[in-house]
Amino acid sequence: MTFHELPDHARLWVHTADRDLTAGEQEAVLEALSGFLDGWAAHGAALTAAGCILYDRVLVVGLDERQAGATGCSIDKLVGFVRAQGEALGVDWFDRHQVVWRQPGEEAWQFTRTAEFWALRKAGVVHGATEVVDPLAQTVADARSEKGTLVSAFDESWHAEMWS
Repeated sequence: MTFHELPDHARLWVHTADRDLTAGEQEAVLEALSGFLDGWAAHGAALTAAGCILYDRVLVVGLDERQAGATGCSIDKLVGFVRAQGEALGVDWFDRHQVVWRQPGEEAWQFTRTAEFWALRKAGVVHGATEVVDPLAQTVADARSEKGTLVSAFDESWHAEMWS
């Protein structure tokens, strides 16, 4: 199963790398992820899951919990897998003090530490229409829909609530 074949309701995990991944690194992560997900289970029940890399640095993993739900142990195994991939590549997938953003119409995504992002907002570089990646998105629909929350304008994101 591919990520795009998962149902919209599937649960989502989002991990953002602290740097862009090369095409070769992305291939290696996705190959390893496929192998991991093929054997991923919760209390002996196979889990229906898939993942992909978006924007050269955002790893998303979706799980159709209507088939079988994740448990604490199975989630720990996913976290361990992601951590191991990060160690192998020299990437930190768990740094929550980073913001991935871009200006509307631009192709390239920017990576900025939270404090610097807020300074850019104060300086007017980041504005209401600036697109941001929300690592708290919860469903596969959020990751693939234009109405999803994985990418949204600053004014429509949780960042706007923090700014006010």
